[in-house]
Amino acid sequence: MVKVISELEKIGLSLTDEQKESIKKSMGEELYSKQELDKKLFKTQELEEKNKELVGKQETLEKELQTMRDSAPDADALNQKIAELTTTLEAERKERAEKDERARLDGLVTDFFADKHFVNAITADAIKAQLVDKLNSDEARGKSISDLFDTIVKDDKGNYKPDILIDEKTFQAQQNRSQIVGNPINQPDGAKLSMAELMKLKNKNPDMDITPYLNRKKEK
Repeated sequence: MVKVISELEKIGLSLTDEQKESIKKSMGEELYSKQELDKKLFKTQELEEKNKELVGKQETLEKELQTMRDSAPDADALNQKIAELTTTLEAERKERAEKDERARLDGLVTDFFADKHFVNAITADAIKAQLVDKLNSDEARGKSISDLFDTIVKDDKGNYKPDILIDEKTFQAQQNRSQIVGNPINQPDGAKLSMAELMKLKNKNPDMDITPYLNRKKEK
């Protein structure tokens, strides 16, 4: 997710408190990045293709069933074939319903994770899979998604387990470090921060040690 006000300030726009509140009301505090939108679009297209495939299978089976009803000379064979096709159709419908429900829950969890910061993508994917499984089970009865999430990331004493989540301050510090090493947000690949920009980051994050990066600039 991209913080709207922060991104506007990064490009040099000075916003009053009134303007910031107006932006929050009209657009929200965060927007999906292009990468996140592309990922959602790809997932939607993938599900649509799978749905078309299942619908096509059902239509083929229904046509075969009707053909058997219209032309089969042997009543016993017809009844057996009808039973087999009916069972197959029911299995296909159940499979499609389960996939649709899982896709719905996947989207629900994706939105819930919008303000969460994980230690890495692998951990995020693993926790997401566990949460979707819980939402799709009897364990979800009478519980909110937040309750189920806590059962995964917290221990019996209610404390967060290590190596799963990082707080907002740590996340922002990591973002700032990534800018310093040459991968700044919304700047071309390979762009480097100037001395003024380094000092600006230092002022925003007094605990950050920028000495190694200053030495690196001297070496170059």
